[in-house]
Amino acid sequence: MKHTPGTGLGRASALAVRLAVDPVVRGLDQLADHPGPYLFVANHPSELDAALVGELVREYAPQLVSVAVEPHHGLLGLADRARGLRSVSRLSALLHHGVSVLLFPERQRSDDGSMTEFDLGAARLGIRSGVTIVPVALVGTFRALPPWRVLPESGGHSVTVVFGAPIHTAAGDEPSAVNASIVQAITLGMAEAKLGWYGALRAQAEGSLPDTGTDETAAHWRRVWNATKPERQTRRQVWT
Repeated sequence: MKHTPGTGLGRASALAVRLAVDPVVRGLDQLADHPGPYLFVANHPSELDAALVGELVREYAPQLVSVAVEPHHGLLGLADRARGLRSVSRLSALLHHGVSVLLFPERQRSDDGSMTEFDLGAARLGIRSGVTIVPVALVGTFRALPPWRVLPESGGHSVTVVFGAPIHTAAGDEPSAVNASIVQAITLGMAEAKLGWYGALRAQAEGSLPDTGTDETAAHWRRVWNATKPERQTRRQVWT
């Protein structure tokens, strides 16, 4: 599995994941009904994310390339867009040859692990390639490996990974609409990790899904503390 430069977990991913987290995984079995390759699209709270997802989908996507999209603005943005067009072509070619892609499309990384705005590149790649898009919601990885640590601490941190319902596109689809479907699916998955399956669906129906963005009204230290504070010890739930 290939990783983007600077992830720090590319060469020790399997060991780091096994030592660091005890993942609760939901929805992965859906992939059995949708032949690959796949375009996995996920939020990106931590540098642990690519390694974790890669380990989980190994059975369905033995060949996987992970890419993080973090474009700049202004003059640098022009160069980024030119490189982005070439990247879409390269990734489309990989998908055409059976290699799955894990894409983190957030335009910038938050300082507390919350989800930020998505670039439209993932939606465009899905439309262009025609492969199955699989939304992936990651919850708890920021606590397991915050940005100031090089390697995660051992101890089996509680992490939830929810694979949303696969999304299929067709030529002529509007990228913004496909992107909205991806964001909605990931938001629903993040809610499911906290509220349970039924609770998340009920919150969606009531229009009260938890906010996944950064609370700009809170002080920086409090946002980081809330994202990394020790987990509460709770009884094991029968229904997950």
